[in-house]
Amino acid sequence: MTKTQFRHDLRRGLGSCPLELERCTDVEDYREDLLWGLEHALAYDAQCEGTRAIYYYDMLWLFDDWTDFHALIAAGAKRNLKDRGWRFFHFAELLALMAGDAYAPARETLEELYALLLGAIFRGHPSQNGIWPAMDNFSRVCVSLLTNALQAQAEREAFYLRVLADYGRILARKPDLGGHAEDEWFDSVAEDTLGADRVRELLREAGDDPDIARYLENRRRLQASREAYQAQARQQAEAESAQSIYRKLRDGAVPGKDLPLFLLRRMEQQGLEEVSRLARLYAAEEKEDLRHAILRLFRTEVCISTFDDAGISRLLLDAESENRPLREEALRVLPELRAPQVRDYALSRLERRKKDVDALYMLLTNFRPGDGERLIPLVKAVSLDENRGAWHGVFSAVRELIHRDPAADRELSGTLLPYMLREGYCSCCRLYLLELMEPRGLLMPELREECRRDCYLEIREFAEGL
Repeated sequence: MTKTQFRHDLRRGLGSCPLELERCTDVEDYREDLLWGLEHALAYDAQCEGTRAIYYYDMLWLFDDWTDFHALIAAGAKRNLKDRGWRFFHFAELLALMAGDAYAPARETLEELYALLLGAIFRGHPSQNGIWPAMDNFSRVCVSLLTNALQAQAEREAFYLRVLADYGRILARKPDLGGHAEDEWFDSVAEDTLGADRVRELLREAGDDPDIARYLENRRRLQASREAYQAQARQQAEAESAQSIYRKLRDGAVPGKDLPLFLLRRMEQQGLEEVSRLARLYAAEEKEDLRHAILRLFRTEVCISTFDDAGISRLLLDAESENRPLREEALRVLPELRAPQVRDYALSRLERRKKDVDALYMLLTNFRPGDGERLIPLVKAVSLDENRGAWHGVFSAVRELIHRDPAADRELSGTLLPYMLREGYCSCCRLYLLELMEPRGLLMPELREECRRDCYLEIREFAEGL
């Protein structure tokens, strides 16, 4: 494997990289590449995939000297204490795995991070939009310590109570921050790690601790508030009609603020009659801002399917509008519709511009036998820029098309499934691709070996079950 290919695969979390390290004559040849990966090749969507800490740790374990790895990871964690994304958790989980393997410098760094974040919380406050990276990262370092760094049951139990007490201390000093000081994730992880019965026992035993009691009371209050909100949302959905929604939007109600964006999804559970009426109101509406507002509420394929010919005609006109917000909403809705006029529109757009991703989505939805020859180069021409490219949505649409349409399966699978597997950054999507490839005979022995070392643990489990 060339260094270029190694970094390409490392960026995607492919099992080819640990497999290469296991087979090469000297792992030190890849030290700089691994350091690069630790800094740059993070999970595409850690909220769904998890971090790639175990993936990297499996490779780090092959090296004798961890000094420079720890230095980079510790510096990265401290530099990202107030990171709004998942970079901090990437580093924290790596430190926890190293600490769990008795690497003392990593354990010391984790304790330092815990103290730094707790201090930042006592001194700071959330932003105006409610985001508070220090609080989020405090939760992450707590989860990392509990699950990976601490090995003894007694240590884990003591740490669990320590965290709840510290949350209680935060509430004592800043009682208006109740929503931020509830940590459902840590609570859930603690039950999985310690056992639900043991957690309840620990809480009973710690019942006289005022800080822990404060945390638990805050949790009960917030749970009751959520249940009341959910009941209110259900009642609102049941009470709404197409006309009532239309009147509210006409009077200035804003979707996502005054009306839930997924209001129609709740309404569709009662039937599609009112949703269809709202689609017809959109088709007849002359005001662009009101059409834009109506379209924002159509979020699901089932709701979008209620557009009739008049509604589709209006959508096609709005897709060419000079009003950018309206045009973008129309182009979001159209790819969900299966209709001859949408297919014709997609082909006309592609004649104007070969790399029209909106048109590509529409054509994928409206696939006909024989389209494969046209679609393969269009899919391969989609930008693979990790954060700004259209690859993720397009690859997902192709995958769904192959799954539902036998003709598309025959024309696209052999070429596009292996291509998307190697080029996509999302490991969740990679699992779905592998599940399609296996019954089609596309999983060669070498690829199976790679899957056993993939960054996504569910892919490893999948490979073990083959």
